[in-house]
Amino acid sequence: MSTATAIVPHVEAAKRLLRDLEHNATMAIDTLGREGGSELIAAVEERGALLNELREVADALAHERASGNVSGHDGDEVPSTLLAEVAAAAAAALETHEQLVSRTRLERDRLAAALHRAKQPDTVAGVYAAATGDPRPRTLSVTG
Repeated sequence: MSTATAIVPHVEAAKRLLRDLEHNATMAIDTLGREGGSELIAAVEERGALLNELREVADALAHERASGNVSGHDGDEVPSTLLAEVAAAAAAALETHEQLVSRTRLERDRLAAALHRAKQPDTVAGVYAAATGDPRPRTLSVTG
């Protein structure tokens, strides 16, 4: 079986999965900063499933190569056009992945700063509380 016949289905599957990963990263970036985070969690879980599928496709490509079914029409190794297509799809997926990682870190840092600020005492509220302190004792009297 020639390379074109043996690996084209795997190359096409890899390109599809890489495009899906790129799209998934874009969608995940769009969910950052939204309340709840359930959409981001769903996107991350979908991303994990896509990566598992991609690993299986990569394993199948490696198996074809190891079994000797990978020789081009004129005896060359894997046709360079097929590899170039996968490489281009992988580069695009990697770029959006790096954007997702960067934006996720920014969101994490923003939330950590907000949490830190929430733990700090409110100085304005403290000033108002001190200025309007109630001089009456706060005890309960049953006799009046």
